[in-house]
Amino acid sequence: MSPDFNCLATGIGSLPLVDPDEAVALSLTFLPEAPIWPQLPQRSNFEHFCEQYSEGLPGLVADGQKQILYFDTSRDLGPELERFYERYLAKDYDHFRISEDHAAGFYAFVAELKNKGLPPAARFLKGHCTGPLTFGITVKDSDGRDIVYHDILFDAITKGLAMKAAWQARILKQFGLPVILFIDDPAMYALSSGLYSISPDLVAGKLQEIIAMVHDEGGIAGIHCCGNADWPLLFRTGADIISFDAFSYLDKILLYREEIKKFLYSGGNLAWGIVPTTGFTGQETASGLVDALEAGMERLTATGIDRTTVLRQCLITPSCGLGSLTTAQAEAILKLTRDASDSMQKMI
Repeated sequence: MSPDFNCLATGIGSLPLVDPDEAVALSLTFLPEAPIWPQLPQRSNFEHFCEQYSEGLPGLVADGQKQILYFDTSRDLGPELERFYERYLAKDYDHFRISEDHAAGFYAFVAELKNKGLPPAARFLKGHCTGPLTFGITVKDSDGRDIVYHDILFDAITKGLAMKAAWQARILKQFGLPVILFIDDPAMYALSSGLYSISPDLVAGKLQEIIAMVHDEGGIAGIHCCGNADWPLLFRTGADIISFDAFSYLDKILLYREEIKKFLYSGGNLAWGIVPTTGFTGQETASGLVDALEAGMERLTATGIDRTTVLRQCLITPSCGLGSLTTAQAEAILKLTRDASDSMQKMI
């Protein structure tokens, strides 16, 4: 049974601040129903998209100061892989934890909740991890080849990400609220770009592996893609939430209204990224964004999907992370997200 999200506001992950306590305060202020722990890429290279989740992967060479991140495939990785899989099979979650150097916002978030308690309106807590395809085509081997083409290392990446997602869920669920964990995989566009010879079924299987690990910890698993994607493929992964850029790609995803209908009626949920990030101008208004949301939802209900179902199984978010923006822009986008959410909730 799907939880009732009822158009609540949440975030994607990154914020542009460098002080983790200030970033946590921003999350709790504007996203009180489903606050996120903030990723802080402007604070440290260790918090960049792939490096943040890279600790403990076999053969990985990482130097956050020099922005070096690759797999050293020039040497025998057998012993490291053996130790890695031993830890994985033993479900040694603590071994796969994300250190404070790599996620200061996570530790500040947990400390804030322990010291001051949950916000009165809190219904969910949200975490995130990089998706396997994005990691697999971003990080290279010693020869500059994408790791997605190394079967064993791509498998290890997936299992490492799954353990880090499960570790987050395990830590966050101590506060007694359901935990949402988004797998952020913007590189899903690659499957239909013609630039990569990657099996869609292989990628779907990797996503399902992470989803299963989140479910094992009692978490709610989402997939976020801020570009275009093979949406029917994502709907079939078993994810509880599909998060998309509703500002720029609404027409693309609505090509699959019958698939969306099946997804929603099977208990799935849509996170509508209606507040633009990369294209943010500062001229956007909550009322204008709500009008765009309603227009999109009307196109769904025209296929016979009950409007109450669409609203109940809806989350409102920015279209992507905010880590590359200014603090003022991030605050404005979060406020628009909250205001749009408030307006939509009044319609339920």
